[in-house]
Amino acid sequence: KATLELTDLTLICGENNTGKTYATYAVYGFLRSWRRLLQMVLAHEIEAIAKAEGAYKFDLHEMFHGKVNDYLAKLSEKYISLLPQTFAANKSFFDGVRILVSVDETLDFSKAHFQRTIKDGPAGKVLATLSKEPDSKVLELLIADDSLLYSPFGLSQFVVDAIAEIVFLLYLPDTHVSSAERTGAAIFRRELDIARTRMLEKLSNMDSKEIKRNPFRLLEQVEDAGYAWPVEDNVDFIRQLEDIDKQTGQLASETPSLLQAFDAIIGGSYKVIKDQGLVYQPKGSGKPRFSMNESSSCIRALLDVGFYLRCKAKPGDIFIIDEPELNLHPKNQRAFARLVARMVNAGVRVFITTHSDYLIKEFNTLIMLAQKTPHTQVMQQAHGYADEELLNPQRVRLYMTGTELKAASVKGKRATRINTLKPAMIYPDRGIEVTTFDTTIEEMNAIQSEIMYGGDL
Repeated sequence: KATLELTDLTLICGENNTGKTYATYAVYGFLRSWRRLLQMVLAHEIEAIAKAEGAYKFDLHEMFHGKVNDYLAKLSEKYISLLPQTFAANKSFFDGVRILVSVDETLDFSKAHFQRTIKDGPAGKVLATLSKEPDSKVLELLIADDSLLYSPFGLSQFVVDAIAEIVFLLYLPDTHVSSAERTGAAIFRRELDIARTRMLEKLSNMDSKEIKRNPFRLLEQVEDAGYAWPVEDNVDFIRQLEDIDKQTGQLASETPSLLQAFDAIIGGSYKVIKDQGLVYQPKGSGKPRFSMNESSSCIRALLDVGFYLRCKAKPGDIFIIDEPELNLHPKNQRAFARLVARMVNAGVRVFITTHSDYLIKEFNTLIMLAQKTPHTQVMQQAHGYADEELLNPQRVRLYMTGTELKAASVKGKRATRINTLKPAMIYPDRGIEVTTFDTTIEEMNAIQSEIMYGGDL
């Protein structure tokens, strides 16, 4: 049982097997599926409004002003049924689960401008247009071809997609996930065609007559994944790297120093070379290129992070990474913390689970330097920290895994302890207080002091 607030930088720390990954997967699953759930929640309402008005005009202010959390509560309830797919786990594990997603409804979507053309194929004729003018409260659908009325998806899908972008995308942005399995995926990415493997498995188990009679049944079967969504999506992203290599994301265009900071961590850059494919190019003239099989574990561990930053990232995104310290030397763990701070200050929200004391201590340094006192400014210059790397403590949340007592549901039974997340204290002058690390370090120091000084001289 836990409450988790996503801020500009959200961190979860704790011992193994205490729920960090479960919390992360649950958050990612909702952010991945809310558009699909919104279709289920809004479809009948959209059709009812269109029928009552006799026109396809939707007053978004009347529908959603002050009501976003009511709709998020409905999405949360429906999301529970998707948890077995999110975790690729037995349905019975989620009996009795309750989830509630809510936001601070302070954003104003009335000024948003939206224009979209619906076509019969990429180069086909125009079927309809969806538009919302700036400062207008009304989303209007103009139908140019009546065939759209008989679309197998219905008009509601197009309207809900527009509402998702105008209203809900302000609160529930696009998300990229880097799971702990990313290092292995970098090596075996060509072999890890999850969709193809799953389809072949389902085909081998289905009767040919059943496939001919109902081909959509195969799609239903394929939708049932054998991997947790964060793992599956991370693998799928890594498999597409050659295809997205030529793209340049908004963040890379607006903040090229971010890519320079990343390249400094890996000591080079990733490239897609004709007839060679994906390679790592160390910095410096005349140095050989290396395939992912030939590269170090650090290079493989940061592969998808590098491509995300260069090709996909944009302000407003949420970037989720599980244990960024994997395969990184303490020096590079510190450098990665500074990279994360640059991402946060460039408008990307970051969600991290970590066991790294080095990572947290570097975040503490960035928080302390952000005080901008005469002394901290001298220290900042002396140790080479850029303003873009400093962290406002009000933009940071850290949670430690722990336990709390749960009252007995039946009289006479003993209370039990359940896992939870406990917010850590964050101080502008000394950073984040992480007892799970401090206790272990103090114990080690005490043992070593006793070994060195506790015996006879």
